[in-house]
Amino acid sequence: MPMKDDLHVETISPDIEAMLEASVRMFWKRGYESTSFDDVVDAMGVPKEFVEGAFSNKEELYTAATRWYLHNYGRRLLSGFAMHSNCVDAIRVALYECVDVLCDKTDSDGCLLSTGLLEISTQDSILAREITELRNTMVDAITHKLTNCKDSLKPDTDIETLARFYAATLQGLASQCKDGATKEQLYRVVDMSMKVLDCYRIN
Repeated sequence: MPMKDDLHVETISPDIEAMLEASVRMFWKRGYESTSFDDVVDAMGVPKEFVEGAFSNKEELYTAATRWYLHNYGRRLLSGFAMHSNCVDAIRVALYECVDVLCDKTDSDGCLLSTGLLEISTQDSILAREITELRNTMVDAITHKLTNCKDSLKPDTDIETLARFYAATLQGLASQCKDGATKEQLYRVVDMSMKVLDCYRIN
């Protein structure tokens, strides 16, 4: 049962994935400090020896669960970029997908993602590190898409700043969702943000 030294989220087995999903829910419900290793084992519904064979301690389990959770959501957030060669369509679809994820009330209310995109306690260094990596991945993905589409953009387009504008838009969507905005309202925000990119496109 491969786990101890590193977590390769792309190749983990279904049984480990189920354990990570259960642990994410428990950690989010009760918080890291208030959740013991035994609490998570109970939530998983598997023998403790099985869990101990995969994870050395609570911190290792939490790190793995957080990385798995954010990898899954990050992959979903970035899926729109691969679907469209046009940068406007790609970024719009990606931001729509962000809205869907952030407003999803069936999976921990999207809380880990939406809260993480906005503010992370300095005490939670594990989550802060993984969220920072996700944020940087988003900026890199948008930058890459805009760079690939630079022939359709004006020569003086500041691609890096434009990418950070849309990363900031994502954080704004998270904030609005947390404050109770509906999907339809946030879709309209996305549509309005695309007008910025339209200003840099070559007609």
